Amino acid sequence: MKPNRDFSLNIIKLDRSGIRMKNFVLISLLLLLTNSVTYWFSREISGFLTPNVVPIISEIQLKTNCDLMNKSFIIRDLDTGKGVVFNLSKAYLQTVEGNSLQIQMNPKFSDVTSDFEVHKATKKMEIELDCNISNKLKDTLNSLRNTFKN
Repeated sequence: MKPNRDFSLNIIKLDRSGIRMKNFVLISLLLLLTNSVTYWFSREISGFLTPNVVPIISEIQLKTNCDLMNKSFIIRDLDTGKGVVFNLSKAYLQTVEGNSLQIQMNPKFSDVTSDFEVHKATKKMEIELDCNISNKLKDTLNSLRNTFKN
């Protein structure tokens, strides 16, 4: 008696599809398990991956040898858009530690443009503007003087 070749081929085909089915079930269970663990620990994972935001009130001391009053300048948080005017060479700005801060001209002087150095926010800061060496500042002051001449 001859063995039935069709029967043995069908067994091999069933065995291969059974292995594929086992692999599919195993991968599905692993995906379900990892998704569940990620969901349950999502707060801990997000706390680990995102930096800690520390809100501060930054005290900024402005030291300048410019002919302008300190009220002519503001300090602006470039990340939030908040800005405050200097009063007696100090300004207090609610910001986040590490945000980018920049000295700018007071918006009252809309015809004046400025481009000063950017600083990282800390609780206490001292920023110096030297009008004698800064070409950008000289251009700003000249623009301001020309605005008041007209």
